Amino acid sequence: MTIQFSAPDSSTNKYWIVLAPIMAAAIVSQPAPIAFENPKWGHVSKLNIEGNEGGRLRPDVLGWLEPVSKDASDEELRERFERDGVIFVKGVIPREKVLAMRKKYFEYVSSSGVLKEQTDPEDGIFCGGDPHKFAGPGVASHLGLTEAECDFLAKSVSAHKEEFVHAFAQDGEIMKIVQRLKPEWKDPLLFKRQLLRSNIPNSEGTATKVHYDQIFLRAAPPTSLTAWVPIGDIPPESGGLIYLENSVPIGLEIEDGFTKLNANLSDEDRLSAFNVNMTDRGNLSRDAGKFARERGGGRRWLIADYEAGDVVFHHPCMIHASGVNRDPMGRIRLATDLRFADGAAPYDHRWANKYFVPGDGL
Repeated sequence: MTIQFSAPDSSTNKYWIVLAPIMAAAIVSQPAPIAFENPKWGHVSKLNIEGNEGGRLRPDVLGWLEPVSKDASDEELRERFERDGVIFVKGVIPREKVLAMRKKYFEYVSSSGVLKEQTDPEDGIFCGGDPHKFAGPGVASHLGLTEAECDFLAKSVSAHKEEFVHAFAQDGEIMKIVQRLKPEWKDPLLFKRQLLRSNIPNSEGTATKVHYDQIFLRAAPPTSLTAWVPIGDIPPESGGLIYLENSVPIGLEIEDGFTKLNANLSDEDRLSAFNVNMTDRGNLSRDAGKFARERGGGRRWLIADYEAGDVVFHHPCMIHASGVNRDPMGRIRLATDLRFADGAAPYDHRWANKYFVPGDGL
């Protein structure tokens, strides 16, 4: 199996398209262990997990994402990651540092009116009303909203350039796990472009749709690493990420199909997640339950009880989505996506040196 990717030509400052084999040997096509059951929440049938469309996910397509301690051996961390394509690491960042970041962020955007009056910004309690009026990065474009129309969006976008956000992304404990998972990398690099995502309670049709990251990182082979960082506690029904178990082989297969479909496009369009051959802005489906039943081959969506300080690391072809935020306290789910690559190997330079802005094509 091969995939087209681009590498930078320093003489022209453009990208050239080459063919390279997909290195997926480490990702085996066997289901992840299913014995784990969350001791706090019990069986998944007790929970209401909803995707972007399709309503509540049936219990037969749900399971638990098993956590691992940051103090696990390097061998265990790598083995779990290579086997499953995703690893949920507990307590990577000090809890107080994460909660301080959450408080600072909501203080920064509070002038938009997004928070309930007379509540602590750290709690991030939604003000109520129409949640679509407070659409943030990664959601507003799907709703056709602009920064001029949505003050919360404008503040959220400008936050990406603030020093407190930059400092949080640079956390050394996250990089330590990256280096343990990728010891072969000669020059671990954190991309400048990150995406602070807010999931407003009871916002219909705005949960993250089914996708994998490589669709948006096609200017390099699928060797990057994503760290999804919850900024605050995110219980199972509060809109956290859900992962289709052992789905890297499916993601690789789908991406290989897109590569063939895109063969006759221009170089720029081949790399685009929004080209003529893509659907729904680079997403695979809005209905997570239907996708699992029709494309998953018996795989389940793995959910988790995320706590401040936890970090999830996943392969760029790991298929994932998010649930609808039904937080009973009305808390806004906040998280950031950090992406890493080996600076000594081909990587997607489009992500490396620019802040996120709406409409940047990524």
